[in-house]
Amino acid sequence: MRQWSDIGLVMAALLVLYLIVISCGVTGGVIVARYMARNDPMDEAQARVFGSFRPSLGARLYGHVLEVLIASFDLVLRALWLLGLLRAPSDPGSGTPIVMLPGYTENAGALYWFARKLRQRGFRPFLIDFPSTFWPIDKNVAFLRQKIASIRRDTGCERVAIVAHSMGGVVARALLLSDPDHGVLTLIALASPFRGTHIARLGAFMHLGESVIDMSPASPFAHRFLPSARASAPIRVIIGEQENIVSPPWSCVLPECEVHLLSVPVGHDAPLHLRESYERLESWLLQDGVLRAG
Repeated sequence: MRQWSDIGLVMAALLVLYLIVISCGVTGGVIVARYMARNDPMDEAQARVFGSFRPSLGARLYGHVLEVLIASFDLVLRALWLLGLLRAPSDPGSGTPIVMLPGYTENAGALYWFARKLRQRGFRPFLIDFPSTFWPIDKNVAFLRQKIASIRRDTGCERVAIVAHSMGGVVARALLLSDPDHGVLTLIALASPFRGTHIARLGAFMHLGESVIDMSPASPFAHRFLPSARASAPIRVIIGEQENIVSPPWSCVLPECEVHLLSVPVGHDAPLHLRESYERLESWLLQDGVLRAG
């Protein structure tokens, strides 16, 4: 009996240590993201979304704790996916395919919970892994182009929808702007740094892949896909104001985009796990003509 008690104490200590490490990472990310973006003014489109948002200190603390807990859970999902212990939602065989794309350093496990929620709401999600999130964005654009063509061919559907997190949204927008036959009905991005993020500059400094160079503000990639460029499919965004990765958070705003700023000031991972996100996304999908299964 005492042996099991000792094991329980060790597991509890490890869990507390895990939460402390995640908390330090999220807190440090928020501080660094805000500091690096301190001189970035908002343009008119960005100010319409973020300019009047003034959450209380209590709301910020609540959003921060929520972000830490969800980021901890999300990391577990990604580990379970990597180990092959999670199974993608079954294909219902009808409805508009929804291609779900992960972000930098992520795998499809990051969107596993979101995909389950979409399936419960009657949609048809397809979880996709990039071959490598460290690749240049252009290389993942080419992969996505082939993947969408394969899904369109296999399902017999003329077009697909895309739901993407972080870097996945950047890849998807580059596809919309570079391929007239992209076959995408709509793109809904969660916390995607369309105008670049200062945090990527740190990754580039530490040589953490070519994709972070592309996602750095004012990179050659950013100059090729300017905010003013208009895609041939609607692009919509869901984001939290207390970002720890997208720096500044209003870099997700494009002149053509409809942006939903979450009512709770959360960070980078929480938008994937909030009911508010699911409801907004469902509304947008139906608005853009995405068909449910059956």
